[in-house]
Amino acid sequence: MMSRRVPALLIVPLLALPAACASPAASAVPSVPNAEQSYWPAQDALSDAAGAVDGLGERWPDVYADVSLDVPAGVLLVHRIPTAGFDEAVRQLALHVTVRFIDAQHSARALDRWVEQISADMDYWRQRGVAVYEVGPTIGKCVSVGVGDPQRDAAAVTAHYPGVPLCVEQGAPAVPLTAD
Repeated sequence: MMSRRVPALLIVPLLALPAACASPAASAVPSVPNAEQSYWPAQDALSDAAGAVDGLGERWPDVYADVSLDVPAGVLLVHRIPTAGFDEAVRQLALHVTVRFIDAQHSARALDRWVEQISADMDYWRQRGVAVYEVGPTIGKCVSVGVGDPQRDAAAVTAHYPGVPLCVEQGAPAVPLTAD
């Protein structure tokens, strides 16, 4: 669904660029990009709103999963385990941006706790020949564990953490970029 919208959202500003450059005002445009200029006008308001909700989430740790931004649409996505009290507290913040609530299965606090547990077991997995390259939360859903061979290792990893929501997927070692 979203994959069809994104290319159109990215192309429209590019189509407007040649017209803007051809106008007489184009000569006033600096040749170097301005780091202070936002090309997404709603981004600052969304970031401020995300900070406010994140602060509120600290008071609701068993419910709050995280926030994410849909910058092109100008929407703040609030991931939380559905709870009327939290939703009302977010509404009372008067954020002045569009807010969409996304149902989560697990709070950020729970996922972070599981991420720490699995991260502490890296030597355990190395000793068993399982290459674990990355461990991190998928907002509100699961702990993503990137392994070298998910078909071979997913069952062992999942069995070792009963009750932990895992998304075992293909991972790869980090390749540092050089400044050549």
